[in-house]
Amino acid sequence: MGGIEDVVESSSGQILQTLGVTITGGTYTINANGTGNINLNATANGVPSTITFGITLTSASGGLLIDETFPTAQSGNQESTGSGNFFLQNEADCSNPTGSVSGNYIFDFSGVDSAGNPESLVGQFAVSGGVITTGITDTNDGGALASGAIGTGSFGMDPQIAAGANSCGRGLATIGGSTYEYYVVDATRIRLISINTGAMLTGDAFVQTNTIPASASALNSNFAYLVAGTDTSGNGFFITRTGRFSTNGYTVTNALVDTNDGGNEGGKFSQTSVASPASTVTYDPTTGRGTVTFKDPNLAIPFSFVFYLSSATQGVIQDTTQLNGLAADVADGSFDAQIGNPFSGSNITGTYAMNWTGLSQQVQGPDEEDLVGQATISSLGISGTADIFQFESSFGPQTGNLLGGTITIPGDGAGDDLKRNMMPVTITKNGTTITINCVIYFVNPQLAFFANTSASSNRYIAGVLQLQP
Repeated sequence: MGGIEDVVESSSGQILQTLGVTITGGTYTINANGTGNINLNATANGVPSTITFGITLTSASGGLLIDETFPTAQSGNQESTGSGNFFLQNEADCSNPTGSVSGNYIFDFSGVDSAGNPESLVGQFAVSGGVITTGITDTNDGGALASGAIGTGSFGMDPQIAAGANSCGRGLATIGGSTYEYYVVDATRIRLISINTGAMLTGDAFVQTNTIPASASALNSNFAYLVAGTDTSGNGFFITRTGRFSTNGYTVTNALVDTNDGGNEGGKFSQTSVASPASTVTYDPTTGRGTVTFKDPNLAIPFSFVFYLSSATQGVIQDTTQLNGLAADVADGSFDAQIGNPFSGSNITGTYAMNWTGLSQQVQGPDEEDLVGQATISSLGISGTADIFQFESSFGPQTGNLLGGTITIPGDGAGDDLKRNMMPVTITKNGTTITINCVIYFVNPQLAFFANTSASSNRYIAGVLQLQP
């Protein structure tokens, strides 16, 4: 086992970079239910360290993970935590990290800018012969919204990689004047991390197929979405916004919105259900970029989003809802057409990988919390186990937590009838049980988005359920 790692971290108001870290080996274990852990041995500047991940497989070639790196041999805070996913690399594509990047891509990057403000970038670019020929991006930098052309850019070999050496699919990209290390997963997906002085952004770029709708009039579907990030109140509150809406060309016919925000929007969970809202939809078939705005007549402000489609059924989305002249939050995420409804206990069944991330205040904080595990769903009842990691002093990874709960589907399951699905999740450890109440939106029987519905458990979390094969 071997590889390369790039690390960008925020410390004492500065962005620190450790690039080209050598992974010299490691170990992994996989349990019968697809859960397990990975330990990677890395050496940076001559100093060895171990990186630990808790994982749950979603297929034979990928899964969900959380960072569980914790210095158990000493007291103090753990080294790192976070949530994400992993994929098997295509060796042929990785052997040519420049030539494998070709065509149209959409992207979603998030993190912080040089001043420490939360930042989100979504957009689209076209690459030919290692050169970005066209591109457009929507930026939300601390609440300031901007949209425009990317300009020139490139994808190429990283000069740190010696000629003829195994690059692990790693290259160097320039996008919109910023520099990124990138890793090729395959010809359809690229993983990127910014290496600009003072900035910290990570994300993926996905190949854009020729199946995106040819016009706004072709946008006739139900879409579920989940965005998460930071509100712009200045206090660093985590925010989640999840829901679904139906489009009929240039209008939204109905919408559900669930927001959990500790800052700008009252520090509480709020719900919106509206049929035939005041709405507008725009769409550019040349880039796959669109916008959607809809308003509940009982609310003062409309909800608004910008999205980029990678296909007719998938894309990335950025929240552009404004409050007092600025975006109310800096949040982005996934945007998917709902397929396979009605959803019920007959098709929502099987074993699912579960992951959530957000803020939690259990001992001190609030600080980050991440969970990964496996849940078996039968007759809409939930059972399983999970690892949970709270970024707080004296807390290490808490393994072997028992999961429970029951999903309630009151209508068609998709929300087209303006009825919500609920999912209270119980976590039991050492005889103590807590309940986290969640709202859940099904994309299809294999995938669902969820977020908790209140701060009563001292949490603001966003998560996914993904069916295991």
